[in-house]
Amino acid sequence: MKRFVVVFLTLPLIFSSLNANAAPKTIVVKEMVAINLATPITSDTKMLAVGPSIVLLNSSTVWAIGADGAEKWRTPLTEGATSIATALAADAAGNIWIAGTSANVRDVGPTDVPTTAPINPDNVVVDPILPVRADLTVATIWKVSNTGVLLSTFTSDNLAPLLINSIALNAKGFTIGGIKATEGGNSGVIISGDLDGKFSKPIYLGIIDTSIDSVIRATDSTVYAIGNSTENLAGRKLAGYRDGIIAKYSNTGKLLMLVRSSASKAKREWNSSTNSLFLAGSVQTGQKFESALTKFATNISPTWTFRFTSTGSTFAAVGPSGSHFAAFASKSAIKGVSNWKPSKPTSLLLTFDRTGALVGARSAVGIPIALGYSKDLGVVLMSTSQTAVSIFRLT
Repeated sequence: MKRFVVVFLTLPLIFSSLNANAAPKTIVVKEMVAINLATPITSDTKMLAVGPSIVLLNSSTVWAIGADGAEKWRTPLTEGATSIATALAADAAGNIWIAGTSANVRDVGPTDVPTTAPINPDNVVVDPILPVRADLTVATIWKVSNTGVLLSTFTSDNLAPLLINSIALNAKGFTIGGIKATEGGNSGVIISGDLDGKFSKPIYLGIIDTSIDSVIRATDSTVYAIGNSTENLAGRKLAGYRDGIIAKYSNTGKLLMLVRSSASKAKREWNSSTNSLFLAGSVQTGQKFESALTKFATNISPTWTFRFTSTGSTFAAVGPSGSHFAAFASKSAIKGVSNWKPSKPTSLLLTFDRTGALVGARSAVGIPIALGYSKDLGVVLMSTSQTAVSIFRLT
């Protein structure tokens, strides 16, 4: 008789033995260069770097700008308040796949075309936003070409309110992740599908207080669901006030492994990831906030890790030749980084090589709210301040 083995692990907060990859020399912080935006953008805008374009998304519209800040195209996705768009990713051809939720007001076939978060002045880690609209039960994906043409819309009604936080793609299909409203609170939800828009059965994790904030879809369609929870999951007990979680599922939806990132009397969350399994998240112990950065192997064992004092919100991106970027806001000293003494929390972009050594540092005005990379544009950072939302590049 075949037996299916599920492996459960708990990762402690301290990975001091993995921090051996220190920078070989002191890194000097350089300023990033702001793009001159032709049209102002708001702090609830999502961002994706795709080829020579910066793709921006709000709850109802997607548009693209160039490195000069000029708008290339703009495409409305929704009519009225029947849908909200909340996450985006690009496929190998440069098409933009946008995920969100819709109200079940009419049937929308796979090829049919359907006819502001506040600034955080205290710069603190905020709990996941729960779905507040009971009518948004339909998982929705819009596929848009790299020239802004709406190619198709895919939907699947889940009969319960949803909030989609992330979408990931490979050559065979997509996976979306987020939260589903339950009677007692919210559960994490993962839904996969093929490139023709056929959805698989949803997978739920937890029943009261679990969130999936980011998903990774590997080339073999293995799925990594990343987020946080205050629940006991699959026999593993909560270790801190809130634990970061990483759940690995097979391409058939079977749970293969569950890892908790936790520490006693601490609140941990993973909220950003790359397809190379570089994760970024926040750590809160009392009034102390840190950014946690960890590169994992495919078996979810940590390869290297860092923690930096910050405001908590942290974003990850993968660069060329195995390099990685992380962005967070801080005013504290950073080991190995010179001329970094801001008077208030300021965006700091760190670059790590393939071994985890710190090799670069850049600064930008404001608090980071998105991070991306493309070969054409390099690394792109979006930040928000009391006066405006800005987008920065290295040059």
